[in-house]
Amino acid sequence: MNNFRIDKPFEAKPPRLKDLVNKHVMGDVWIRDTPFGPVTDSLKIAEHFEINHQHVLRSIDKCIKELSVQSKFGLNKNFIENKYLGGQKGKERKIRKVDITEFGLMLLLLYINTPKARMISAEILYRFFILKSYVEGLTENQIGALKGYYRKRIDE
Repeated sequence: MNNFRIDKPFEAKPPRLKDLVNKHVMGDVWIRDTPFGPVTDSLKIAEHFEINHQHVLRSIDKCIKELSVQSKFGLNKNFIENKYLGGQKGKERKIRKVDITEFGLMLLLLYINTPKARMISAEILYRFFILKSYVEGLTENQIGALKGYYRKRIDE
């Protein structure tokens, strides 16, 4: 007998992907909203995961090198090269940083090898599993109502 069950995790409707990642998983890493959606940067990720910024940049470079063979990932839109002014006072210079979209962060989590990054990856996968289970339990009419609800919210 299978005792495995999943409680319905949402009171009325499932959250958007943006809300799952932003509110429930990554907390305060998002620094601004853009036409591509919320964006963070490599400095904020280094701070959040308590690792050296150079390690984050190395992970980004490895991710881009390995995944750039697949144009469908749109890495040039998800990892945006940028600079910031840093260094000793009076001797500041432009230093590399990378702006990262939500999808870019999901890809980057595959390359950051820390316990905190693995825990966040596991949490995201778990929430997707819960969301899938929630949606599978809905009728076609309920799914249509959800689609209509979100279309209306997007149009507003």
